[in-house]
Amino acid sequence: MESSWYSRFKDKYKPLLKDKYDEFEQGLSTPKRKHIRLQITRNIDYLTELSTLYNIKALNNYKHMYQIQDESNIPDSISFQTGGAYIMNPSSIVPVQILTSLLPDNPVILDVSSAPGGKTCALSDFTHRKGLIVANEISSSRLRSLHFNLEKYGCYNVKTVSMDGRLLSNVFADSFDGILLDAPCSNENKIFRNKTVQASWGDDLVNRMADLQKDLILTAFDCLKEGGFLVYSTCTLSLEENELVVKYLLNNRANAELIPIEQYSKSGLLGESYIDDNVARIMPELDIIDGFFVACIKKAGELNTYNFIKSKLDNKQKDFFSTYFPDFDYSNMFINEFDRKGYIETANHIFPKVKFKRRGLTAYKDIGKTFEPYSQLIWELGSYIPINKRYNMSYENSVKYLKGFDIYADAEYNLGVLFNDNIPIGYTKQVGNNLKNKLDRYFLYGKNIEW
Repeated sequence: MESSWYSRFKDKYKPLLKDKYDEFEQGLSTPKRKHIRLQITRNIDYLTELSTLYNIKALNNYKHMYQIQDESNIPDSISFQTGGAYIMNPSSIVPVQILTSLLPDNPVILDVSSAPGGKTCALSDFTHRKGLIVANEISSSRLRSLHFNLEKYGCYNVKTVSMDGRLLSNVFADSFDGILLDAPCSNENKIFRNKTVQASWGDDLVNRMADLQKDLILTAFDCLKEGGFLVYSTCTLSLEENELVVKYLLNNRANAELIPIEQYSKSGLLGESYIDDNVARIMPELDIIDGFFVACIKKAGELNTYNFIKSKLDNKQKDFFSTYFPDFDYSNMFINEFDRKGYIETANHIFPKVKFKRRGLTAYKDIGKTFEPYSQLIWELGSYIPINKRYNMSYENSVKYLKGFDIYADAEYNLGVLFNDNIPIGYTKQVGNNLKNKLDRYFLYGKNIEW
C-alpha cells in the first residue's frame, strides 16, 4: 500500500480531514455494492421482478434508488433489458434531485457533459418527459453510449449536441432554466480501487482538471437565463476541483449566488464559511455510496420560462396512438418523420437553428396503411396499452425474446404487444405458429455498451 501515489494522497488529505481521515480512507477502500435507479415516469411495476430475483433495499435519502444486497447479474433481468432499471451509485442522483426540485414544470435544461447518460436519463425521468433537455457530449464514442441509453430508457424529451463544453455559450447564451455540470475530474473517489486512477493521479492532473472545470463552469453559467440554476458536481475530492472552482465562479460573475443545499450543506472543507456552509460533500460511506461534491448557483434575476406550444399530429398519427396508447396525452409531443420512421420529441420550436445529433425516441415504422411500433416505444408507453391488447408471455419466453429469438405461440394469439405480467416486452407479428421477433437489433448489438 505504501506506494508513491498513496503517500502523496495521504499527505494531502490527512491534514485536511484530521481525525476523520482513517474513516475516509476506509470508505474509499471498501468495494461498493451495486445500486439501481428505477424509472418512475412509466408507471410500470419493475420492483416485483427485481425483488424476486435479488435481495434489494430502498435507500430513503436517494430518490428511487435501491441497493442490491447480494452478488447478482442485474443486466440479466428483463427490467434492466427493457430500460426500467439503471445501474448507478446513489450519490450520483443527488445533483439531479437538487436541480429538478428547483425548476418549473416544463424546464429547459442543459446537461454539459452527459455520457454515458445516467444523470441525463434521470433528468428526463424526474421531469416526466416534459420540457426539453439538451445533452452535450464532445467524445464521439461516448456519444454513442449516450444515444444507446437515451433510446433504451425512452428519453424523448432529450436532444443531443456534440461540442467542446467551453464553447457552448457561443450557441446557447442566456438560454436555460437549469444546467447540470457534472464535470470531468481526476476521479479520486476510485483511487483505492482502480489502478488506472492510481497511475494517473497527481497534482499535475488535479490542476489540469481544475483549469478545465473553471472554464466549463463560467461557460455553463453564461448559458443560464436570469433566475436560472446551475448545479455543479464532481466525483472527486480535492479542494482545487470543488470548492475552489465554485469560488472562482463567484469571483468572476457578480450575478452568481451560491444557494444552500438543505440536506447536505455545511460540509465544505475550504475554511471559508460562505462557501463551506452552502456546498455539499457526500463522504464515501462503507459499503453504501461513493463520495461526491455538489454545489448550486443561481443567476440573479427573475426566471421567465419558455412558452410551449401544443403538438399537431395528423390523423394517421392520432389513429396510431389511439390504437396502442389510447389514454396517453401526446399534447406536448411532436413527431419528426424520416426514412419511413417516426421519432417522438418535445419542444421542436425551441432552438430551431441548432443541428442536433439526435432528437427524441424512435417510435414507429410506416408500413403503408398503418404504423408498426418499435419495442422501445412499447417499453416507454406500455402502461397505456389496454389489457385486451396484451399477450402475456412466460418469463422464460420474455428472456428469449429479448435475446432476439422468435417465440412459439398457440393458435389463439391475435395481438401484437408482448408482456410479462406488468412489464412490456416488445412488439411482434405472428407468422404461422411463431411470434416474429421485432426487437430493434440496436439493443442486441449494444449489449456491452457503457452505462
